[in-house]
Amino acid sequence: MKKSIIALTLAFVLVVSGSVFAAGINFDGSLKTNLEWHRDLKGNIETKPSSELNLNFGLDTADDKTRAVVEFGIEDKNTQGLDLELDPNKLILKKAYIETDGSFWHGGPEATTRFGSLDIDYGPFSTVKDQYGISVSKMNVGPVAINGFYGIPTEEHKSIQGMRADMMMDKLAAGAAVIYDWDALHITVDGAIRPMDELVVGGSVATQVDLAQTEGEEEADKALQHLLAVGAQYQVMDNVSVRGGYKAITEAWKPGYIADKSDNDRGQNWVHEGNRRNSGFYAGIETEQAGIQLAADYDQMFDEAVLSAATNVEGFNVNVETVLAVAEGIKTEKTNLAIDKAFAVMNGLDLNAKYNGEWTPGNGLVHTIGADTKLGLIPAVNGLELNSKVTISDLDTIGYEVGAEYDAPNGIGLSIKHVGGKYADESVKTGTTAKAGIAVQF
Repeated sequence: MKKSIIALTLAFVLVVSGSVFAAGINFDGSLKTNLEWHRDLKGNIETKPSSELNLNFGLDTADDKTRAVVEFGIEDKNTQGLDLELDPNKLILKKAYIETDGSFWHGGPEATTRFGSLDIDYGPFSTVKDQYGISVSKMNVGPVAINGFYGIPTEEHKSIQGMRADMMMDKLAAGAAVIYDWDALHITVDGAIRPMDELVVGGSVATQVDLAQTEGEEEADKALQHLLAVGAQYQVMDNVSVRGGYKAITEAWKPGYIADKSDNDRGQNWVHEGNRRNSGFYAGIETEQAGIQLAADYDQMFDEAVLSAATNVEGFNVNVETVLAVAEGIKTEKTNLAIDKAFAVMNGLDLNAKYNGEWTPGNGLVHTIGADTKLGLIPAVNGLELNSKVTISDLDTIGYEVGAEYDAPNGIGLSIKHVGGKYADESVKTGTTAKAGIAVQF
């Protein structure tokens, strides 16, 4: 209910303000429609149509200090055929807020204040999503930057509040975040220091103090959940650097506001892994010798070591990586060799050839040979992309894949892919898949 009130209030502000600041109103959005068709090797056919609509309304005042944003969206998926419809009744509010820049008192520090949808990111262990309320950010008081927020209670979320303070000096950066949600107090402290030009030392500590007392639990029995990660990197010489550190976490615990696992790892991914110890040291070394990048890393928490080398030989990019299990003795988990090179076959035809060989104890050596190109030879289908690859596990286990992608002048994106043969990896989806889609932005 409170979420609806916020949406209606912000929408009303947009309407009223629009008559005064009509020149500052921004409207944009996008409509995406896609159709995926798949036929497996047995002849079974499956269709997956989907559509997504996004509408964005924005308002900037004449002095650019106040902004209002409202985002709506519709997403519809249907696996039963082509009866796809964008039902206005499915329109949902995705984001709505008013934001202003300025100080709270005359002569005070500048800050950005937001009312409405909040997206709080105080670090990898202090992220809060899908909250409505008020936040203050980018307030600098001397060398300290202060951020804070209050999230109002809704049917989906309880009341939550928090703040973060950061201090930046010449060779020192430190910060602390606190989030209070009635059930627990979540505290994170992190920092880094450069005591000399060649050395950087840093660390993070996250803890959770449970405030809700269960039946039969004494005050002294409350466990203090914690996470610790410290590390250092030292540049021994221009082409050699070493690193090391220590990580520990309370068993079967994750910080309550940890960021999701991501390709852009900010130090949170290891917490999401299940097959690990609760503590361990790590160390690594990296060097460049005769144009070859060499690296070796050991992680006690995962009982593994990784050796890698990368170089370029006559235009061929060569990468080799071996993962070793070191829990009981030393055993090779996998070794991977990757080679790729771009060839200019003729004017308008460039070919990128790739080879990948991976050895594992269970599957032995699996070869994958592939190539892709973007055609410029045929004006009617300029930009057509073709790709293919063959995967060979043994003489009886050979799989192949061929595909094409093309963006037509009318804005429709087309692609087709066929996967056939036999793979050692049973999760590979064989058959023919065709996709067509169009996206319009306005």
